[in-house]
Amino acid sequence: MGRFAGLALAVLLAACQAPKPTLDPAAEPIARAFFAEVRDGGDLDADPHLAHELKNPTSEEQLTFFRAMIPLAPARTIELKTWDAKTDNVGTTTRLTQAYHYADRTLIVQTALFKSPGGHDPIIVGFNLTTAPPADDS
Repeated sequence: MGRFAGLALAVLLAACQAPKPTLDPAAEPIARAFFAEVRDGGDLDADPHLAHELKNPTSEEQLTFFRAMIPLAPARTIELKTWDAKTDNVGTTTRLTQAYHYADRTLIVQTALFKSPGGHDPIIVGFNLTTAPPADDS
């Protein structure tokens, strides 16, 4: 009987745990498209996936700085390093960290996206870019 009580307790505890969040399937494609838009100097004011709060001169100045860090040649590989999602009563915030690997450097791109409960696609609410040494392919 004790063996079944332990098993029942384990099943009960597993049932009480919150479900693990899943990565919104639109998040990574939106983040990649935004990176390309920053690289190419696209019209950010027309981007429907960029939060209105980021469509301002200060953000545009920062994105111009980031643009100068991005090589014109395409990345050799793009890797999703980490992601997490947190949901509350306002919506879901997803944070992605991607590595864009180039011959002479790796760009670490962090994108934060938000999706309201009734929203169709997430919108970008944060973007950051840093450089790292190129990945060792040997």
